[in-house]
Amino acid sequence: MRTENEASRVLISYSHDSKEHRETIRVFADRLRLAGIDAWIDQYDESNPPESWPDWMRREIEKSDFVVIVVTENYIQRFNRGTPSGVGSGVRWEGALITADLYHSRRERAKFIPVVLRAQDSALIPSPLNLTSWFVIGESAEADLGRLVKLLLRDPGELPGALGVPNAAADTAFHFDGIHSSDEIDRAFRTATVGDTHDAISQLDVLLVGRKGDEWAYVLFLQGVLHHKVGEVSQAMACFKRVSDTTGHMQLRQSAVQRLEVLLGEFNAYFGEGGPVVAANKWLANVQRGKKGAVWKGLTRELRLVLAQDWIIANEGHPNLAPYDRDELAAELAMKSPTHPLAKDFLKIKLEVLQDHYRKWDHKGWGAAGNPRRIGLDYELVIMSPADDGVLIVGEGEIRPVYPILMRNVGVDWMVASFTSAYPIPGWPPQAEEIPASLVGFKRLGAMGEDAPSGGGEA
Repeated sequence: MRTENEASRVLISYSHDSKEHRETIRVFADRLRLAGIDAWIDQYDESNPPESWPDWMRREIEKSDFVVIVVTENYIQRFNRGTPSGVGSGVRWEGALITADLYHSRRERAKFIPVVLRAQDSALIPSPLNLTSWFVIGESAEADLGRLVKLLLRDPGELPGALGVPNAAADTAFHFDGIHSSDEIDRAFRTATVGDTHDAISQLDVLLVGRKGDEWAYVLFLQGVLHHKVGEVSQAMACFKRVSDTTGHMQLRQSAVQRLEVLLGEFNAYFGEGGPVVAANKWLANVQRGKKGAVWKGLTRELRLVLAQDWIIANEGHPNLAPYDRDELAAELAMKSPTHPLAKDFLKIKLEVLQDHYRKWDHKGWGAAGNPRRIGLDYELVIMSPADDGVLIVGEGEIRPVYPILMRNVGVDWMVASFTSAYPIPGWPPQAEEIPASLVGFKRLGAMGEDAPSGGGEA
């Protein structure tokens, strides 16, 4: 069992496409190690090869906390066994092991993380690997790895050094040939390293005044980086789009375009088909239409169990529950398709509670508000609100009506994990762990300012 202070062990799975690609992977692995991650690739062991590479791969996958998969056309062809016998056999072996783990493991957290060299390659990621997040590492492993590293380090806070910019000088934020970064710009940008990112953005906003040309675009670029850091995807996209449209500096423009592509991928993954927003809307529509089976199956097992336990506690002492052991009853009611004699009435009560709770939701007039709110690796907080309203907090004490829905990626499906911005914890009684306000990004409250749906209702 790895302790909290031990470095995450990460295996990098890749195909030997070319000598240049192998070097890219070596640079990538070295950068992860510099960031405090125990990263491994086969190249580190080639000087002392194991007796069996398939056994080496199996052991590495088993003992790794994460497996980072570098997706290229060759990798996917070999992963899917689309090459002749003996060609790309390493990836073929790994593909079989990874696929078996994906489909048969009962692990709660996602382990396999796809990365691509370019944002447009994200279309190559196959469905078994289509997890919550994918990342761009650059064709020479030169991309900003900050967000990936935070994930692999289990979100430790600030990153060590200038990880995101491998060639950056220690006293500058970013380096672009021919663009001078003044001390005041560097000081403003470094404000974010002590945790006050919004203050850094404001300082850079002041520094935009009086600057022109590429220097102005550079400051705007830094603002985009910081907006992205705190999850403000729309604002970051606006910054990078403006930089790419206005600067004549080729290197700065290319960096802005690359980051814009990554953000567009994140934006589409959140709001597009197969993402958490679409899944949340479909689930709410099933609630409204009274499809109790689909509604129940759309909840995570933890949430189903919490609702069952809450209902059992609320009806403690009722004669209908007396013949049953409460742990066994809760487990049976929490099944995706429960067959227990009490299940029919239980699901009917649950549906009625949910319909009352979400009675103001309207698929025509409501939508997901604001930026994507990724919570860790496999959770997203979707905040449903009237689509034509303003910001979430309109004024002092004036709260925009919202339905916060915590969605969780389970395999390739998004499921409802909570009706509030808190993780449900099964137990007697069940509890909830509040998500840090810094991740939530809005005033904490239940939907419409009311309590979230509970397990009440008579048996």
